[in-house]
Amino acid sequence: MDHSLYPTWVEIDLSAAAHNTRAVLEIAGVPLMAVVKSNAYGFGAVEISRTVLSAGATQLAVARFNEARTLRQAGITAPILVFGMVTEPEVDEAISQGVTLTLHSFENAVLFSQRAKTLGGVVRVHLKVDTGFGRLGVLPGETIDLVRACRQTGGIQIDGIYSHLAMADEAPDHPVTQQQIQRFTSILNALESAGLRPAWAHLANSAAAFGLPEARFDLVRVGTALLGMKPFYFQPFPGELRRVISWKAQLASCRLLPAGWGVSYGHEYTTEKPEWIGTLPVGYGDGFRRQPGNQVLVEGRRVPVVGRVCNDMCMVLLPHEIPVGMEVVIVGRQGGQEITTDELIDRWHTSQADITTGINWRVPRIYTNPVK
Repeated sequence: MDHSLYPTWVEIDLSAAAHNTRAVLEIAGVPLMAVVKSNAYGFGAVEISRTVLSAGATQLAVARFNEARTLRQAGITAPILVFGMVTEPEVDEAISQGVTLTLHSFENAVLFSQRAKTLGGVVRVHLKVDTGFGRLGVLPGETIDLVRACRQTGGIQIDGIYSHLAMADEAPDHPVTQQQIQRFTSILNALESAGLRPAWAHLANSAAAFGLPEARFDLVRVGTALLGMKPFYFQPFPGELRRVISWKAQLASCRLLPAGWGVSYGHEYTTEKPEWIGTLPVGYGDGFRRQPGNQVLVEGRRVPVVGRVCNDMCMVLLPHEIPVGMEVVIVGRQGGQEITTDELIDRWHTSQADITTGINWRVPRIYTNPVK
């Protein structure tokens, strides 16, 4: 595919996402809910959803209702769970669109029941329990009371129950993780004894899907691993997965600047001798962070970013004159070198998901190797 139309672009390998989906299913041994929130972490929710569903995922999850709406408008009919808060009009639309909502409080239950009765429908929900994350969810001791309250008020169908692990990415044997698994298991046992256990119980994120068999329950809830990001911060990239994303640009300019010439705002970098300075059409407005130590790949070798990253451009120190239009890799492989999102975690002091969701949508996404 000719990318010469674009100054900078992201390539997304859909066959790699399909491969990763099948790998997660094989490792976990239970059904897969693919998390495609934040526009599939910047990869494109519609394209990624279609790919992972074709590869074996059976449910989807998003953070906001408008993300579910986008998927429904694209013709995606698979079950979709909304993790976050919804407004009253969104509850009404969820009823009509068959979208599953998160029930995380007694106040939530009142709203859902009222809207269902008004419209003559049913709100499908997964009950969220706070086992130690401190964000959304009823406390463990309130769970049975909430389930019984929903049965009494009517209009609410509880299809699932879930919680969210706080420390699984950090270390699978962390005591907080084990405590959360124990709490969740106790809740399920109590619901089972009372004849109230929902069909789907899920706790495992990408890290737990790979490293915590006891957290897999009825399905795993995986997002970043499907997109070629490593599940654990403390372990190498798993051999079972493939990288999905590459971020590239064309070299916009290559000039030999004289010694003592300042580069970019503040002149934090000044040439020590005549130096070849290249300009890339990529800046923090595209999601390339203004952090020290940035590098890119040119001709299969690492070259440093010099001076401050600008909103729309940055400068690099080149070993020699490079033709304008030469392909430069920001994330991905070129020759024998590779820059991954794993590497940028430490350099940018953030998470992999933050890196990919932060790539602005003015950077075109190019989808390669579609699954047929």
